[in-house]
Amino acid sequence: MGLIDFQTVLGRMLRDQNRDDHLRGVNLEEGENRYLKNLQDTDEFRFYASVQRSWCIARATKAAHLTLSLLSPEERDRLLDEWVDSGSGAQSFFRVEAEMFLDFIGGYLSNRPIELTVCQFERATLRASTGTTVFESPDVASLQRSDSCVRRGDYAAVVRFDADPEQWQTSVQKHERLTDLFSAGLIVMFSPGNPQLWHEPSAEELDLWDALTTPAPVTTLVAHGHALETLQRLLNDGAIELCPQEQDPPHLG
Repeated sequence: MGLIDFQTVLGRMLRDQNRDDHLRGVNLEEGENRYLKNLQDTDEFRFYASVQRSWCIARATKAAHLTLSLLSPEERDRLLDEWVDSGSGAQSFFRVEAEMFLDFIGGYLSNRPIELTVCQFERATLRASTGTTVFESPDVASLQRSDSCVRRGDYAAVVRFDADPEQWQTSVQKHERLTDLFSAGLIVMFSPGNPQLWHEPSAEELDLWDALTTPAPVTTLVAHGHALETLQRLLNDGAIELCPQEQDPPHLG
């Protein structure tokens, strides 16, 4: 048996502990096959598997601490178990995995606006923070080109803390700061170029954000009453960005 096959099977046994097809697609001799199957029943392997599972759950809990804190212990444990049982939770890059886990949770909260908003808030914070590692100040003068097109920034988001008072008082009563956010109906725009990663957008900035559900030419946006100054400000913050074809080509030589 090749080393790569052995490592592949061991990785599957640790990540996908509830599956029984760990030997799929590998070239094993009968004795090797038997050895790996018997390995799962040893105390040593069970110990390593429990450590791996505990580590994955701890990472996921850290990624979505605020959102998970709004759920019942039973629901929280069920979501964490389902996440880890799917083979997730062991990626090398924490931020990538954290965002995936928040997306996973969000899929279960689509009919629960309070918890979903908090999940979106955590994801937006993480996403904007991640964006600071790749964000570069854009050339705002590019907006004045006749063929300029803009879209929402890849690392930007708008989160609206908007819900019926009877809903949020019950859902977030253990988190006074969250209660304040919902009671104030706060709207937050996250962007990687902003020094503090967020700000409360003006009405003009929100109108522009809402207009960019799909990329749009700058000339069209201006014709519909969006000020060039607003476009420049959001571009500089990374809340919006130039469409890929509008990026200036690298200088050669």
